Amino acid sequence: MPLLSHVSIAAILLCTALLAGTGNAQHRVGGTVKDKATGRGLEFVNVSVLQGPDSAVVTGAVTGRGGAFDIAGLSAGAYVCRFSLLGYRTAHSASFRVDAQHPAVALGVVALEEAPVTLDEVVVTTEKLLYNTAIDRKVYNVGQDIAAKTGSASDVLQNVPSVEVDVEGNVSLRGSSNVLILINGKNSPLMGQNRAEVLQQLPASALERIEVITNPSAKYKPDGSSGIINLVLKKNTDLGFNGSLGANAGNQDRYNATLRMNYKPDGINLFGSYAVRQDSRNRISSDVREEPATGTVPGSYRWDSESSARPLAHIAMLGAEAELGAGTSAGVTGDLFRNAFVRSDRSIKTYRNMSGLLTAQSRRDLRDSEWSNEAGFTAFAEHAFDGEEHTLRAEFSASRESEEEDNRASTSYDTPFGPPAYDNALLYQVDAQQRASLDYGVPLSETSKLEAGYSGDFTSNESEYTVEDFDPDQQTFVRDATKSYVFHFRDAQHAVYATFEQSLGLFGFMAGLRAEQTLAESKLVSRDSSIENSYFSLYPTVHLAYTLGEETELQLNYSRRTNRPDGGDLNPFPEYRDPKNVSAGNAKLLPEYINSVEVGAKAQWGMFSIVPSLYYRHTYNRFTWVTTVLPDSTFFSTMQNLEKDQSAGLEVIFSASANDVFKAHASGNLFYNQIDASNLGYGADKSIVSWRGAATCSVRPFEGTMLQLNANFHSARLTPQGETSPSYTVNLGARQELFDGRLTLVLTAGDIFKSMKRETRIDTPELQQTVINRRDSRVLFFGMTWTFGSQPKKKDDTLKYDEAL
Repeated sequence: MPLLSHVSIAAILLCTALLAGTGNAQHRVGGTVKDKATGRGLEFVNVSVLQGPDSAVVTGAVTGRGGAFDIAGLSAGAYVCRFSLLGYRTAHSASFRVDAQHPAVALGVVALEEAPVTLDEVVVTTEKLLYNTAIDRKVYNVGQDIAAKTGSASDVLQNVPSVEVDVEGNVSLRGSSNVLILINGKNSPLMGQNRAEVLQQLPASALERIEVITNPSAKYKPDGSSGIINLVLKKNTDLGFNGSLGANAGNQDRYNATLRMNYKPDGINLFGSYAVRQDSRNRISSDVREEPATGTVPGSYRWDSESSARPLAHIAMLGAEAELGAGTSAGVTGDLFRNAFVRSDRSIKTYRNMSGLLTAQSRRDLRDSEWSNEAGFTAFAEHAFDGEEHTLRAEFSASRESEEEDNRASTSYDTPFGPPAYDNALLYQVDAQQRASLDYGVPLSETSKLEAGYSGDFTSNESEYTVEDFDPDQQTFVRDATKSYVFHFRDAQHAVYATFEQSLGLFGFMAGLRAEQTLAESKLVSRDSSIENSYFSLYPTVHLAYTLGEETELQLNYSRRTNRPDGGDLNPFPEYRDPKNVSAGNAKLLPEYINSVEVGAKAQWGMFSIVPSLYYRHTYNRFTWVTTVLPDSTFFSTMQNLEKDQSAGLEVIFSASANDVFKAHASGNLFYNQIDASNLGYGADKSIVSWRGAATCSVRPFEGTMLQLNANFHSARLTPQGETSPSYTVNLGARQELFDGRLTLVLTAGDIFKSMKRETRIDTPELQQTVINRRDSRVLFFGMTWTFGSQPKKKDDTLKYDEAL
C-alpha cells in the first residue's frame, strides 16, 4: 500500500477518535481567565473540574487565546473549577451544577492575582528553558546556549532540534534544504541566495530566540516545503536605561563584539544595537571524477583546492516604538548589514587516461574580493479595539541589498607545458524587496476567533556578470560576450487569507485558506527576450488539537506549501567557477508543491517531557541539482524538477531536569525518503532511511557556573544521482557569572574532534564523482559580557514571569 494511504488511514482514525471523544458531550462549563490588575487574558492556565475543592480532578483543559476555556462532557452533578498558573495565586470558582435544566454554565470572567514575591526580602532567580516545545513549533532560547555568546547564528542553528547545517553553512529542516528563513517574522534579502554566508557572519548574541514551525497556518507565507525558521532579534523592553557590552577573542585571530542599548521611559521604547565580527575561514576541497570507457573523455580527473578568507561583518539596528493612547501603538525599525572579505584560492587539476597515465596538469590561483551591503526598515501601526485580541495592524517594510564579486584568476600549465592564461569574472547584483500587509483579528465568542488579512510582496533582482580573458596581443583584458550577461527578474505576489479558530471543550481546531496570485517576469537582457510566468494557487491549512489532561495533548496538522523559483534559479546564463565547472539556472523551472501532514503529541511527567511527531510530505516538481558531462569533459550543473518526492519520519524530543543542577535535551529524527527521477533519466524509486540525532547537556555545579556539551549526528542522505555521507560534531562550553550576573565569562570550543565535513557522491553509468569539503571548524573562543543600566522596580514589587514563547 502506498505510503500516503497509510498516513491517510492513520489521520482518519485519529480524527474519528477525537471527534468521538467530543461527540459524547452532554454538559459543559466555560469562561475567560484574566489578569486581575491589567485585565489581560491569560493563556495556558490549567483549569481543573473537581467535585469539591479538595477532591480528585474529574476533567480539565488549558485556556487558549484571550484566556478562554470551554470544557464539555460533564455528567450531571455539582462541581468546582480550580485555576492555576505559575506566578499567580490559585483560585476556585463558586460551586455550580449542571443537569437537564442547566446543560451549560458560563462562569464569566475569572480574575487571577499575581503571587507576591517581595524583591526586597528575597532574591529570586529564574531563566527561560533552553527549549520550549509545543506540538506545532519549537522555540530555542538562544541565551541559554553557551555557544551563543561567542558563535554565529549558523553555529547555534546546529543545536536546534530538526535543523541541520552543513560545512558550507547550508541550512536544512527535517532533511530538506527548502526552508523559509525569516528575520523577526519577515522576509529579508539577507536570507536570499547568500543566506549561508550571512548566517555564518550574523552574531548569535544578537538573537533572542529561534522559532521552528513545521506546519504554519494560512496566515504565514506558504514558501518552504519543510516549514519556517524564524530568527527573532533581541529588543529590550525593560523600563529605564540599560544595555550590555560583550567582546570575544578566538584562535586564528577571530574577534567579535556586540553593544546593545535600550531606553524606555513611560509610553515609548528606544532601542539600538551594533555588532562586528572578524572571522577566519580556511577550507580544503577535493573533487575526484571517473568517466568510464563509454564517457565523452574516458579517464579520471582530480581537483584539489585550498582557500582562505577573513570575512569582516557589521550589523546595526535602531528603532523606536510608542504607545499613542486609546489602544493605538506605532513603531519603526531600521537595520544595516555589511560583509566584506578577500578569498585566496589555489587549486591543482590533474587528468589521467584509462591506463592511469598523466595526460594534463594545471595550477590555478584565484583572488576573489566580495562585498555585500543591506539596508532596510519596517514601520507599523496597530490599534486594539475593545480587547487585546480585537486588533488591526498595518505594516510596511522595504530593503535593498547589493553584492559585488571581483574574481581574478591565473592558470599555469605544467603538462603539457604552455603559456599561462588569465581571466576575470565580475558580478554585480542588486536585490530589492517591499512588503505591505494588513491584518485583522476579532474574537467571535469566548472560544472562537477569526483572523484575516492581505499581504503584497514585491521583489526585483538585477544581475550583471562579466567574463574577461587576457589577450596577449593587445596586452589587455577583453570582454567575452559569449559568457557575459545581463539578467533582470521581477516578482509580485498578492495574497489574502482567513483563519477561524474554535475551542470545544477538550477539542479545538483552526482552519485556514490562503489565496495567492503570482506575477513573475524574467528578462534576458543580453538576448533581448523575456519570459513571463503567472499563476494562481490556493493553500489550505487545518490544525486539530485534543487535550487528554493537564500535561498531555494530541494534535493533527495539514498544510499545502510551495517553493517558488527565484531569480537565481531561473537565470539560464552560465557562471564559470573555473573553465571545467559551469552552473546555470533553468528558465523553465516549475514551482514545487508540497502536501504536508503531521501528527504530534506532548506529554509531561514531573521532571521529564516528551514531544513525538509523525510527519509525511509529498512533493511534486521538487528542485534538484543535476550534473552532466559536456563533450569537452566540462561539468555542467543546473536545476531540474523531479517527478515526485515523498518522505515520512518520526521525530522525538526528550527533556529532563534535576532541579537547577542538571538539564538534558535530546532529539532524534528518523525519516524515509523516496524519489522518482525517471523524468530525468534516473531511477524511478530510489529510497533511503536516514536519521539525525542531537543532544545538549547542561550542568550547574556551583551558583553562577554552567558547563555545557552539544553533539549532533547526520546519517547519509539521498540525492537523485547518489548520496551525501554521514557527519557529526561535538561542542563544549563553560560560563561563569560574577557580580550578581552583571559580568559573564564564557569559554567555548566548537567541533573539538574536527569532524565537520561534507562528502557527496555521484554514481551513474556516465559518471562517478566524489566531492569532499572541509574547513577549520575547530574554533576556540574566550569572551565576556557586561550588563549595565538600571531596571526600576515595578509598582507592586512582585515578580513577573515571561509567558511568551
